[in-house]
Amino acid sequence: MDLAAYIIMTDEMFRRYVSEHYGDPPRPRGIRLMKYEGKGIAGDGSEGSMWDSFCGEDVIYVHTRCGASNYEYFEADKWEEANADTFLGSVDDDWDCTYRDHFFKAVPGPDYDELCREYEKLLM
Repeated sequence: MDLAAYIIMTDEMFRRYVSEHYGDPPRPRGIRLMKYEGKGIAGDGSEGSMWDSFCGEDVIYVHTRCGASNYEYFEADKWEEANADTFLGSVDDDWDCTYRDHFFKAVPGPDYDELCREYEKLLM
């Protein structure tokens, strides 16, 4: 469970951005803007490798409880397919495979710019 991402997800602006651009994620557990994230904090397994590849990029991270057998059962695979134009990849959590990290290209525009300004405030 990514507690920092969970706290960010409680902000309506972040939930609305994800919903408007990627639809409603199944079993959401968090949101982060990878533009502001650092390498090495997600470990050195497959999850960490994917995380590191998107650090500093205009990428939206959505953390869900859709790892392992939950992936198809809760239709996270279909959610990713429905967003094929922005979907970059996903991987199960290395520590608890019932969680999954999904990565999407950020959709540029005024709402993304506002999201970035809000994220910067949260980091202070």
